[in-house]
Amino acid sequence: MKKLILFIAVCFCATSLFAQSAEELKNAGNDALRSKDYKTALEKYEAFLGAEDTFEDTALVFNAAYCANKSKDYAKAEKYFAQSVANNYKLSKSYQYLALVLKKQKKYDEMVATLNKGIEACPTKNKKLKASLAKHYFSAAQKANNFEKSEDLYKKAAGIESKYKETALLALGQLYYNKGAEFWPANQPKAKSYFEKSTNTLNDVLKMNPGRKEASDLIATIKGLVK
Repeated sequence: MKKLILFIAVCFCATSLFAQSAEELKNAGNDALRSKDYKTALEKYEAFLGAEDTFEDTALVFNAAYCANKSKDYAKAEKYFAQSVANNYKLSKSYQYLALVLKKQKKYDEMVATLNKGIEACPTKNKKLKASLAKHYFSAAQKANNFEKSEDLYKKAAGIESKYKETALLALGQLYYNKGAEFWPANQPKAKSYFEKSTNTLNDVLKMNPGRKEASDLIATIKGLVK
């Protein structure tokens, strides 16, 4: 009986020491994070997660992801932000950061998919997610090497309610104008079809912002050509 009691006591002490050690790792990580020593913080957090063998400490998982991102360890940041999403912890922000670290790894398709999932999962708190997606489409349109790709991407950017909507529409109107100018005056019917698209798109810009001079000036230029 005494041996059994002694065994239970030893097990209890070992468990207490283990819990204390894990808590010390967590506290050390928090201290390092406050000091902006992100690499040390990440080491402590990962040691804690390894000791606990669980991701139930949702705040710590998010902090580990944040520190990994700050340490430019994007693979680990992706892992922990994905876990943070699974934990439903600070969901909009977790999606936003997960998309960011995917972008930094040039995983653009996964980034777009993540942003779309985040927009759907956070219907009342997705403003930044929408802005990130629209910005991606807008930047990709500017880098696209042909008219059709640029047109499609500008349309996608303009189709998202974000701060980039107006700029995307303006760029799309300019794109249509440039395409029309390629056919003017040799093929006027073809040119006019693009000028019409340009005018309609630029009018959408002016509905959003009547003072957008680039739009009104370009419409005036088109009217000057097509008399």
